[in-house]
Amino acid sequence: MLQPRSYPELVAKALVLENEPFETMVDDDVPWLEGLVLVAVVSLAGGVAVAMGNWLAALALPDPHAMWTLLLQGWRQLAANTGLAGAGGERILADLWAWVAWSSGYAGGWSALLPLLTVPVLALFWWLFYGVSAYAIGRGFGGRGTLTGTLGATALTVAPLSLLLLSLVPFAGAGSPLLAVWTLLVGYRAVQVAHELDWRSAALTTLAIYGVAGAAGGLAGIAFVVGYWTGGA
Repeated sequence: MLQPRSYPELVAKALVLENEPFETMVDDDVPWLEGLVLVAVVSLAGGVAVAMGNWLAALALPDPHAMWTLLLQGWRQLAANTGLAGAGGERILADLWAWVAWSSGYAGGWSALLPLLTVPVLALFWWLFYGVSAYAIGRGFGGRGTLTGTLGATALTVAPLSLLLLSLVPFAGAGSPLLAVWTLLVGYRAVQVAHELDWRSAALTTLAIYGVAGAAGGLAGIAFVVGYWTGGA
């Protein structure tokens, strides 16, 4: 097992797509356990930074009730000028505002601490999904990696989450598109090293994983929209 003090170096090298950190994770005594600890440490640090940044940002913003009143007045004015359906639009706007204010911590209360839970849980879920998918699909493309070794290497897909530390500064931090693209590149490198694949097979494996994830996400999105419009939870 590696020492946690070695994680910053592993993460930094993974961010620039060097082979060494992925090889280190694959060759670890217990790769999946090392991967679990790495994912937990990096994602929890990111969650703490996001929670603190959201809390500081909420302190700097106007009262949320005043913001909601202003937003609602603007919507009603827009609906009156354009002939949009005001009641239906207000319902969607109210639901959206309630979700954003609650999830960001802007509304106050314990919701400001939500990233402490959501960031690690989502990171853990993505790591397990990506690692298992990378093993199965990578083997289909001729890869020679083991499941535990693949889980070790793909744990480094959380490396871009280290950029969430920038969120400690209110209204700053890495954008979601940047994190998504960087995660894809790190994931590609993990697949390539863990399975000893050429760049083409590794790229196809990575795209196939994202294709499966996209299809699952699309089905979940459709189910949510149908449930929302039919009044379900």
